[in-house]
Amino acid sequence: MKKLLCSIPALFAVLSVSAQSAAEIRQIDSLYYCELYRPYPVEKISDDAPAPKGYKPFYISHLGRHGCRWTVHRRLYDEPLDIFAAAHKAGELTATGERFYADWQRVAADAEGRCGDLSPLGAAEHKGIAQRMYRSYPEVFATRKGKPAHVDCRSTIVPRCILSMAAFANELSRLAPEADITMEASNANAYYLAAYSGLNSIKNEATHISDSVRRANMPDPSRFVASLFAEGSHVANDRIKDAGEFMYEMYLANAILLATPHVGISTFDYLFTEDELAALWRCCNMRRYILTGPSARFVESVRSGARPLLRNIIETANRAIATGDEQATLRFAHDATIIPIVNLLGIGCGAKVTDDYATIGYDWQVNTVSPMASNVQLVFFRNKAGDILVKVLFCERVQRLVAEAGEPVDSYYYRWDDLRKFLESRL
Repeated sequence: MKKLLCSIPALFAVLSVSAQSAAEIRQIDSLYYCELYRPYPVEKISDDAPAPKGYKPFYISHLGRHGCRWTVHRRLYDEPLDIFAAAHKAGELTATGERFYADWQRVAADAEGRCGDLSPLGAAEHKGIAQRMYRSYPEVFATRKGKPAHVDCRSTIVPRCILSMAAFANELSRLAPEADITMEASNANAYYLAAYSGLNSIKNEATHISDSVRRANMPDPSRFVASLFAEGSHVANDRIKDAGEFMYEMYLANAILLATPHVGISTFDYLFTEDELAALWRCCNMRRYILTGPSARFVESVRSGARPLLRNIIETANRAIATGDEQATLRFAHDATIIPIVNLLGIGCGAKVTDDYATIGYDWQVNTVSPMASNVQLVFFRNKAGDILVKVLFCERVQRLVAEAGEPVDSYYYRWDDLRKFLESRL
């Protein structure tokens, strides 16, 4: 009976397939097909919301996802390599198949021994964010009355997060050599940087539903397979047990290519039609939304894991305001940390709660909510009277929060007393 109940949302998704077109998706984000692996969106970064007169920045609270990486699963490289090598040897690849096989050998060789590692682009992404943070708020990192600014950096113990933190902190140190910058990667911080008990509690059910929804809405793989393997290919018939899953794996292989531009292969778009790419993205986007996003069915479990982080954000800000001992708190974690906290903070791109999985792509895109190196920054400003305002940035773009957060001052600046009450209500 439980399995039957779990499959009901998937049934509704089958009956209400989204009509969202490739052109509509591309208009939102030209690199939409990279989904969770989208490189950091540096294009059009701007802060067109200067602080009200008399207010100066004095503290920054930050959370960032690690930068671009190689995929964590070696099988994503090896399984296609084995299939295409066998078909090549048998003379059963088309011209497109031979092209892909040559390209994929280069990609797989570059990834040898590096699965899950931060790529050079990933380190560069965090250096760039650090540079822009310093240039936008140099006062935060300045020495005051002979006392160096203190920057506290924390990350999970996963190497790509540690190296992201190091890239960020080293760049800040270069720009503000007098600043006191400390770094820590410890399980002691896992209770708020990697608090996945809520996600783990729904993992089996959410995986069942998300996989059902994805498979039910997959595009027909016939054209895709035929473009790679000669008609009647014995290797394809013997080795590809599920053509839809094979196409999905190839889509993921394409999605992560831009994380390693040094290889010199930026896309396998020649493998897919635009409509196939759009359909595959819709499937993946629905799947990510159900697994880690604020779907109506699982939103409370998803938010529960983000609440310790939200409490940490509030407490460290209160301490920084009261003591002046800390000028920046920088945290480095993962997509499963970023996606829930974006929702809990009420940031628009990740706030949508619904059980209409098939049309969620209009309001929630995983490539927008959690690209590589995605980050949340709360920048605190104070005037001579001691009044405190906070500006919220997501991926360095100023944000207005959900209506429950109250009406901001000058469009984007929230009074800390009001914002804190809103955040505490989310606890």
